[in-house]
Amino acid sequence: MGSTELDFRKMTPADSELHAFAACFELNGTPRSLEALRWQYLDNPTKELFVDLAVAAERIGAIYAVQPAIVRLRGAKMLAAQSVDTLVDADFRGQGLFTKMASSVYRRVREGGGAFVYGFPNGNSAPGFFNKLGWKSLDPVPFLVRPLRTAFVASKLPLGGWSRRLPDLRLPVLTPRLGGHQEFRPVADLEEVGALWKRFAADVPVAVERTATYLRWRLAKPGESYACLGVFEGAQLVAFCAYLTVDKHGGRVGYVVELLHEPGRHSTGAALLGECLRRMASDGAEAVLAWAFGHSPNAKAYSRAGFLPLPERLRPIELHIGVRPLDESLTEMLGDRRNWYISYCDSDTV
Repeated sequence: MGSTELDFRKMTPADSELHAFAACFELNGTPRSLEALRWQYLDNPTKELFVDLAVAAERIGAIYAVQPAIVRLRGAKMLAAQSVDTLVDADFRGQGLFTKMASSVYRRVREGGGAFVYGFPNGNSAPGFFNKLGWKSLDPVPFLVRPLRTAFVASKLPLGGWSRRLPDLRLPVLTPRLGGHQEFRPVADLEEVGALWKRFAADVPVAVERTATYLRWRLAKPGESYACLGVFEGAQLVAFCAYLTVDKHGGRVGYVVELLHEPGRHSTGAALLGECLRRMASDGAEAVLAWAFGHSPNAKAYSRAGFLPLPERLRPIELHIGVRPLDESLTEMLGDRRNWYISYCDSDTV
């Protein structure tokens, strides 16, 4: 089919559009549930929809989609967007649709007041973002790992057949203890978490705002079952962790989706991490992954809980991190990874 047969248009918030979106992904071997698409695009708390479609005879030939979010930029709240879904149907490839449609979406985001587009492209798509769309690299993605079973460690070492002969033992979790006035409790009130985020991130220049509204939406992602645990001092929430355990990458993997604590309270954060690690281990996790830069406010808590940087050669998938400023005056600030805070809360895959 030729490019002249394609009609380029914005996606509208209709059920028929979601069905066509899902059908395109299904046809190309990467199925997406209607429930997940509705959550991601129509239920998004910003109420913005930045998805472009290329359509031929009522069939979607290509999709470029970003997920809008409210971000902080040196204390100011602004709109930004995360690049999440890119697909060109096999019948329409080789026409430069990716570049054309992404540029169109970025223009709409900018016209809507958006400051930048960012994301985590995989190894296949990264060259298109960095070489054709003007993205700035913030690599590497700050993967951290906390092994929980000896078999996981052995499988990553060059031991050959010896790795199968070693006993699979649980690795101990040694973290600071809670004070006598503190206790672990499930967290149901995300308003408290939003207030904790404000204190935690007071000096963070660039991040998606973890407001209660955002967290209620983010932690309601269809198909995932997040646990939310906190450290309380009486009625006061002083640390928060959202996590989950899933079968992925050929094993049982835990993910720390978010970790927040009162500024400077690294030991409290580490104690909470330790409790979450023990609970994930009881759920069969062989290792736990997290994202955290070395300059992040919670970096010391991760270190005290035994998390280590995950070497690129051992990472389960190839991921990159980058940003496309939509305002040239922001290029220097956004292009410096030391200004950023990210966690798995920013991931669209966990």
